Amino acid sequence: MQPLADKAAFVADSVYRNLIKPANRKLQPADFALLKRATRMEMIEVHAARKIFGELKTDSTCTAKGLLDSVKKGNVYLQYYPFDRDKNKFDEFAIRIGDVRHCSGSELYFFKGDKIIAKQDGYGRDDEDLEYFKNTDGEAIVYQLSEFDNGSGIWWNNYFFYKYDDDKLIPVLNEPESCNAQAFWEFRILWLESKIQQTNPLTIKMVYHQQFYNDNNDVYFNYGPIFLNDSTSIEYRWDESSKTLRGQYQQSKLNKAQILSYYLTDNDYLFINSHYKLLKAVLADKKQRPWLLDYLNKVKNYYNH
Repeated sequence: MQPLADKAAFVADSVYRNLIKPANRKLQPADFALLKRATRMEMIEVHAARKIFGELKTDSTCTAKGLLDSVKKGNVYLQYYPFDRDKNKFDEFAIRIGDVRHCSGSELYFFKGDKIIAKQDGYGRDDEDLEYFKNTDGEAIVYQLSEFDNGSGIWWNNYFFYKYDDDKLIPVLNEPESCNAQAFWEFRILWLESKIQQTNPLTIKMVYHQQFYNDNNDVYFNYGPIFLNDSTSIEYRWDESSKTLRGQYQQSKLNKAQILSYYLTDNDYLFINSHYKLLKAVLADKKQRPWLLDYLNKVKNYYNH
């Protein structure tokens, strides 16, 4: 089953692992002091921004329009994200550069003291604000939502978690925040929503259901009974050897493969294998059996086409 799980996870996991790039730029004391003053103003002079962050993106595309306008005026907008209750500590924090009130495409810089340790391109107005909590070792874990699909009757968003590890920012956990596909988007109707219940230890509650349907009359969708409707809470503990937040899936109702089967990818084989016991029970139910057989037939025809 692991190859099927790896295939389902590939797209989201690739984005998660490459979204934030490592950086290594130490600020001069005067520049660091200037940056700290600029966080209060939410604006910094262009020449100072270029000295601290390097060349700014000022092309004529929409994704840089807000930044271009602010550069013309001699200043660049910035937003300060402190990852500590003491906002004046300036130990672990991030700076967002650009006017995201008008266009996407801002740049996000992560700091460890006076050193830029990581950078994220394309942080825009539609992105959720960064959130954080402190790990058991006292270092910050930062998280945000990343969108993979959005539309009428379909959406897919994941939580991406990154942790300060001395002077690096490392990926430590990637879990779905919401997955939804209604009739015709997938061969089955699926819905999952997650909510962070607490951060010490990190605990995520997942609510989910699945349902079969068919469109045999080519006009209206026929909906079968919901065959899975449940919720579970998963605790994640810091594992120093792997430097990840490890889900305690054995203590929940969902294992990792079952969670991945909610991703909006061609993962029906993963769903069938990871829910084998459930589908075996559905097959034994005379009312639900036709719906399952119709689903299995669709999957067979699609993947063998």
